[in-house]
Amino acid sequence: MKTMNHLLGFGVAMVLALAGATQAQAAGDLSGVWVVSGGGGGGSSAFRNNPESEWSTGKLPFTAQGRAAFDANKPGKGPRLLNNPQLRNDPLILGNPPGLYRTLIYSRPMEFIQTPDRIVQVFEWSRVWRPIYVDGRPVPKDVPAGPYWYGHSVGRWEGDTLVVNTMALDSRAWFDEWGTPISDQARIEERWQRIAPDTLQLKITVTDPAMYTKPWTSMPINMRLQKKGVELQEIIHAPIDEAAFNDTIAHPAGGG
Repeated sequence: MKTMNHLLGFGVAMVLALAGATQAQAAGDLSGVWVVSGGGGGGSSAFRNNPESEWSTGKLPFTAQGRAAFDANKPGKGPRLLNNPQLRNDPLILGNPPGLYRTLIYSRPMEFIQTPDRIVQVFEWSRVWRPIYVDGRPVPKDVPAGPYWYGHSVGRWEGDTLVVNTMALDSRAWFDEWGTPISDQARIEERWQRIAPDTLQLKITVTDPAMYTKPWTSMPINMRLQKKGVELQEIIHAPIDEAAFNDTIAHPAGGG
Protein backbone atom coordinates (compact mmCIF):
# COMPACT_ATOMS: atom_id res chain seq x y z
CA MET A 1 0.00 0.00 0.00
CA LYS A 2 2.84 2.35 0.87
CA THR A 3 4.44 1.64 -2.49
CA MET A 4 1.13 2.24 -4.25
CA ASN A 5 0.65 5.57 -2.46
CA HIS A 6 4.19 6.55 -3.32
CA LEU A 7 3.64 5.74 -6.98
CA LEU A 8 0.33 7.59 -6.98
CA GLY A 9 1.93 10.65 -5.42
CA PHE A 10 4.75 10.49 -7.94
CA GLY A 11 2.22 10.25 -10.78
CA VAL A 12 0.30 13.29 -9.55
CA ALA A 13 3.53 15.24 -9.25
CA MET A 14 4.45 14.32 -12.83
CA VAL A 15 1.03 15.39 -14.13
CA LEU A 16 1.31 18.72 -12.35
CA ALA A 17 4.84 19.21 -13.65
CA LEU A 18 3.76 18.43 -17.21
CA ALA A 19 0.78 20.79 -16.88
CA GLY A 20 3.07 23.54 -15.69
CA ALA A 21 5.47 22.89 -18.53
CA THR A 22 2.62 22.99 -21.05
CA GLN A 23 1.41 26.30 -19.64
CA ALA A 24 4.93 27.71 -19.77
CA GLN A 25 5.28 26.58 -23.40
CA ALA A 26 1.97 28.23 -24.26
CA ALA A 27 3.22 31.58 -23.04
CA GLY A 28 5.36 33.43 -25.55
CA ASP A 29 8.82 34.80 -24.87
CA LEU A 30 8.89 38.55 -25.45
CA SER A 31 12.03 39.24 -23.45
CA GLY A 32 14.68 41.50 -24.91
CA VAL A 33 15.15 45.05 -26.14
CA TRP A 34 12.91 46.11 -29.05
CA VAL A 35 12.65 49.17 -31.31
CA VAL A 36 9.77 50.13 -33.61
CA SER A 37 10.77 49.35 -37.20
CA GLY A 38 10.93 52.16 -39.74
CA GLY A 39 11.14 54.98 -37.22
CA GLY A 40 7.63 54.58 -35.81
CA GLY A 41 4.22 54.81 -37.42
CA GLY A 42 5.03 58.21 -38.86
CA GLY A 43 8.03 56.75 -40.65
CA SER A 44 6.07 55.13 -43.48
CA SER A 45 4.31 56.84 -46.39
CA ALA A 46 1.09 54.95 -45.63
CA PHE A 47 0.90 56.50 -42.19
CA ARG A 48 1.91 59.96 -43.43
CA ASN A 49 -0.99 59.89 -45.89
CA ASN A 50 -3.44 59.86 -42.98
CA PRO A 51 -3.26 63.10 -40.96
CA GLU A 52 -5.24 61.76 -38.02
CA SER A 53 -3.06 59.19 -36.26
CA GLU A 54 0.30 57.47 -36.36
CA TRP A 55 -1.54 54.32 -35.33
CA SER A 56 -3.85 54.00 -38.34
CA THR A 57 -3.81 54.48 -42.09
CA GLY A 58 -7.58 54.96 -42.09
CA LYS A 59 -9.77 57.82 -41.00
CA LEU A 60 -10.79 57.70 -37.35
CA PRO A 61 -14.49 57.54 -36.35
CA PHE A 62 -14.50 60.72 -34.27
CA THR A 63 -17.46 61.81 -32.20
CA ALA A 64 -18.14 65.55 -32.21
CA GLN A 65 -16.23 65.80 -28.94
CA GLY A 66 -13.37 63.77 -30.36
CA ARG A 67 -13.13 65.91 -33.49
CA ALA A 68 -13.10 69.07 -31.38
CA ALA A 69 -10.34 67.65 -29.16
CA PHE A 70 -8.33 66.60 -32.20
CA ASP A 71 -8.63 70.03 -33.80
CA ALA A 72 -7.68 71.72 -30.53
CA ASN A 73 -4.38 69.80 -30.32
CA LYS A 74 -1.63 71.71 -32.11
CA PRO A 75 1.36 69.41 -32.74
CA GLY A 76 4.90 70.11 -33.80
CA LYS A 77 5.19 66.87 -35.77
CA GLY A 78 3.27 65.04 -38.45
CA PRO A 79 0.99 66.27 -41.25
CA ARG A 80 -0.61 68.96 -39.05
CA LEU A 81 2.59 70.40 -37.61
CA LEU A 82 2.65 74.11 -36.90
CA ASN A 83 5.85 75.82 -38.02
CA ASN A 84 5.52 78.47 -35.33
CA PRO A 85 6.48 76.74 -32.05
CA GLN A 86 4.64 79.33 -30.00
CA LEU A 87 1.31 78.22 -31.48
CA ARG A 88 1.78 74.60 -30.43
CA ASN A 89 0.18 73.16 -27.29
CA ASP A 90 1.95 69.80 -27.06
CA PRO A 91 1.93 68.67 -23.39
CA LEU A 92 5.65 67.87 -23.75
CA ILE A 93 6.39 71.59 -24.07
CA LEU A 94 6.06 71.91 -20.30
CA GLY A 95 7.99 68.72 -19.65
CA ASN A 96 4.95 66.50 -19.02
CA PRO A 97 5.26 62.72 -19.48
CA PRO A 98 4.53 61.44 -23.00
CA GLY A 99 2.17 58.73 -21.70
CA LEU A 100 1.94 55.07 -22.65
CA TYR A 101 0.74 54.95 -26.25
CA ARG A 102 2.74 57.92 -27.46
CA THR A 103 5.77 56.13 -26.00
CA LEU A 104 4.89 52.83 -27.68
CA ILE A 105 4.59 54.34 -31.17
CA TYR A 106 7.75 56.43 -30.77
CA SER A 107 10.97 54.90 -32.08
CA ARG A 108 12.90 54.56 -28.83
CA PRO A 109 14.04 51.23 -27.38
CA MET A 110 11.95 49.42 -24.80
CA GLU A 111 12.61 46.19 -22.94
CA PHE A 112 10.34 43.32 -21.90
CA ILE A 113 11.21 41.61 -18.61
CA GLN A 114 9.07 38.54 -17.83
CA THR A 115 8.29 36.95 -14.47
CA PRO A 116 5.61 34.35 -13.65
CA ASP A 117 3.06 36.87 -12.33
CA ARG A 118 3.87 40.04 -14.21
CA ILE A 119 5.58 41.35 -17.31
CA VAL A 120 7.39 44.65 -17.04
CA GLN A 121 8.03 47.02 -19.92
CA VAL A 122 10.90 49.42 -19.38
CA PHE A 123 11.00 52.40 -21.73
CA GLU A 124 14.12 54.32 -22.63
CA TRP A 125 12.09 57.45 -23.32
CA SER A 126 11.50 59.09 -19.93
CA ARG A 127 13.11 56.06 -18.20
CA VAL A 128 9.80 54.70 -16.90
CA TRP A 129 8.24 51.26 -16.63
CA ARG A 130 4.84 49.64 -16.94
CA PRO A 131 3.77 46.48 -15.11
CA ILE A 132 1.40 44.12 -16.91
CA TYR A 133 -0.23 41.78 -14.40
CA VAL A 134 -0.50 38.19 -15.71
CA ASP A 135 -1.35 36.53 -12.38
CA GLY A 136 -4.89 35.58 -13.40
CA ARG A 137 -6.64 38.62 -11.95
CA PRO A 138 -9.70 39.88 -13.87
CA VAL A 139 -9.71 43.18 -15.72
CA PRO A 140 -11.21 45.68 -13.26
CA LYS A 141 -14.33 47.63 -14.09
CA ASP A 142 -12.75 50.77 -12.67
CA VAL A 143 -9.49 51.94 -11.10
CA PRO A 144 -10.50 54.62 -8.57
CA ALA A 145 -6.89 55.53 -7.84
CA GLY A 146 -6.33 56.56 -11.49
CA PRO A 147 -5.96 57.99 -13.99
CA TYR A 148 -2.33 57.30 -14.76
CA TRP A 149 -0.04 58.56 -17.51
CA TYR A 150 0.81 54.91 -18.29
CA GLY A 151 -2.53 53.35 -17.38
CA HIS A 152 -3.38 50.16 -15.49
CA SER A 153 -2.73 46.97 -17.46
CA VAL A 154 -3.86 43.36 -17.00
CA GLY A 155 -2.72 40.65 -19.41
CA ARG A 156 -3.30 37.04 -20.33
CA TRP A 157 -1.82 34.61 -22.81
CA GLU A 158 -3.74 33.30 -25.80
CA GLY A 159 -1.27 30.75 -27.09
CA ASP A 160 1.83 32.73 -27.98
CA THR A 161 -0.02 36.07 -28.07
CA LEU A 162 0.01 38.36 -25.06
CA VAL A 163 -3.36 40.12 -24.79
CA VAL A 164 -3.27 43.23 -22.60
CA ASN A 165 -6.22 45.33 -21.47
CA THR A 166 -5.30 48.84 -20.39
CA MET A 167 -7.54 51.44 -18.76
CA ALA A 168 -7.37 54.40 -16.33
CA LEU A 169 -5.40 56.46 -18.84
CA ASP A 170 -4.79 60.15 -18.27
CA SER A 171 -6.65 62.06 -21.00
CA ARG A 172 -4.09 64.87 -20.90
CA ALA A 173 -1.58 62.62 -22.67
CA TRP A 174 -1.71 62.61 -26.46
CA PHE A 175 -2.13 59.17 -28.07
CA ASP A 176 0.76 59.83 -30.45
CA GLU A 177 3.07 62.57 -31.71
CA TRP A 178 0.35 63.99 -33.96
CA GLY A 179 -2.14 64.94 -31.27
CA THR A 180 -4.65 62.08 -31.54
CA PRO A 181 -6.87 62.35 -28.44
CA ILE A 182 -8.24 59.90 -25.88
CA SER A 183 -10.54 60.38 -22.90
CA ASP A 184 -10.53 58.88 -19.43
CA GLN A 185 -13.14 56.40 -20.71
CA ALA A 186 -10.65 54.81 -23.09
CA ARG A 187 -10.00 51.08 -22.89
CA ILE A 188 -7.28 49.65 -25.07
CA GLU A 189 -6.71 46.04 -26.03
CA GLU A 190 -3.15 45.26 -27.10
CA ARG A 191 -2.12 42.08 -28.88
CA TRP A 192 1.61 41.33 -28.79
CA GLN A 193 2.92 38.45 -30.90
CA ARG A 194 6.43 37.40 -31.81
CA ILE A 195 5.88 36.67 -35.48
CA ALA A 196 9.56 35.89 -36.14
CA PRO A 197 12.59 35.35 -33.90
CA ASP A 198 13.61 38.99 -34.33
CA THR A 199 10.19 40.60 -34.96
CA LEU A 200 7.51 41.53 -32.45
CA GLN A 201 4.14 42.73 -33.72
CA LEU A 202 1.67 44.93 -31.86
CA LYS A 203 -1.95 45.68 -32.77
CA ILE A 204 -4.27 47.71 -30.59
CA THR A 205 -8.03 48.19 -30.51
CA VAL A 206 -9.28 51.47 -29.07
CA THR A 207 -12.68 51.68 -27.39
CA ASP A 208 -13.44 55.21 -26.24
CA PRO A 209 -17.10 56.25 -26.58
CA ALA A 210 -16.33 59.85 -25.66
CA MET A 211 -13.90 60.33 -28.55
CA TYR A 212 -14.92 57.68 -31.11
CA THR A 213 -18.28 56.45 -32.37
CA LYS A 214 -17.04 52.85 -32.53
CA PRO A 215 -13.93 50.85 -31.66
CA TRP A 216 -11.08 51.06 -34.14
CA THR A 217 -8.03 48.86 -34.65
CA SER A 218 -4.54 50.01 -35.51
CA MET A 219 -2.39 48.80 -38.33
CA PRO A 220 0.24 46.25 -37.25
CA ILE A 221 3.26 47.89 -35.65
CA ASN A 222 6.44 45.83 -36.00
CA MET A 223 9.37 46.03 -33.61
CA ARG A 224 12.86 44.71 -34.21
CA LEU A 225 14.82 42.77 -31.59
CA GLN A 226 18.13 44.41 -30.74
CA LYS A 227 21.40 42.52 -30.43
CA LYS A 228 22.34 40.97 -27.12
CA GLY A 229 24.21 43.43 -24.96
CA VAL A 230 22.17 46.47 -26.05
CA GLU A 231 21.17 48.42 -22.94
CA LEU A 232 18.62 51.17 -22.44
CA GLN A 233 20.01 54.65 -22.07
CA GLU A 234 18.72 57.45 -19.84
CA ILE A 235 16.52 59.69 -21.96
CA ILE A 236 14.77 61.89 -19.43
CA HIS A 237 12.29 64.48 -20.62
CA ALA A 238 13.14 67.04 -17.93
CA PRO A 239 11.27 70.36 -17.62
CA ILE A 240 14.54 72.23 -17.11
CA ASP A 241 15.89 70.93 -20.43
CA GLU A 242 12.61 71.67 -22.24
CA ALA A 243 12.65 75.23 -20.91
CA ALA A 244 16.20 75.74 -22.14
CA PHE A 245 15.27 74.35 -25.58
CA ASN A 246 12.26 76.67 -25.81
CA ASP A 247 14.25 79.74 -24.77
CA THR A 248 17.22 79.16 -27.04
CA ILE A 249 15.72 77.42 -30.09
CA ALA A 250 11.94 77.04 -30.30
CA HIS A 251 10.76 80.53 -29.36
CA PRO A 252 13.43 82.41 -31.37
CA ALA A 253 12.55 80.24 -34.39
CA GLY A 254 8.93 81.29 -33.99
CA GLY A 255 9.81 84.95 -33.84
CA GLY A 256 9.24 85.19 -30.06
